[in-house]
Amino acid sequence: MDRYRTPASFLLALGLCLAPPSFVMAADGGGPKIIYVVTDDQKLFAWEGNVLVYEFDMVSGRPGKETHPGVFHISRKYEDYTSKKYGSPMPYTMFFTLDGKAIHATKWATLRSYLHAYITESVGSHGCVGLTQEDAEEIFAWAPMHTRVVVLEEEPDE
Repeated sequence: MDRYRTPASFLLALGLCLAPPSFVMAADGGGPKIIYVVTDDQKLFAWEGNVLVYEFDMVSGRPGKETHPGVFHISRKYEDYTSKKYGSPMPYTMFFTLDGKAIHATKWATLRSYLHAYITESVGSHGCVGLTQEDAEEIFAWAPMHTRVVVLEEEPDE
């Protein structure tokens, strides 16, 4: 159990192994597209089959507004969106939870990612996954609707 920090992490990893396939295949047949969000490392990984396509710094939820582990799918996409709750612009938004968590562009994403991972979690988001404008635009164009999004606390060893 050393590689899993909590029982929930272990159960999530087990569920990923046992879950029926519901992948979005790449248009060119390159394999399923999957986005992994690793909150402890503040990293987003985009895989197409066995190929790592993108690795981005990101900022996730702060205490009380956590980005919770789980397996989700992109349910809505908006190139230009404004948060109804906070009034903040959210360019290149891809919603992946029913309660409004999304992957989107945010200001100071790289600096906030570093601070969140190494100094204080208080600079985190309201639960969304924040990327730089350029990174959010790239992943938005790459990921079609229903792409699987897996949120983990830590990156698995394999």
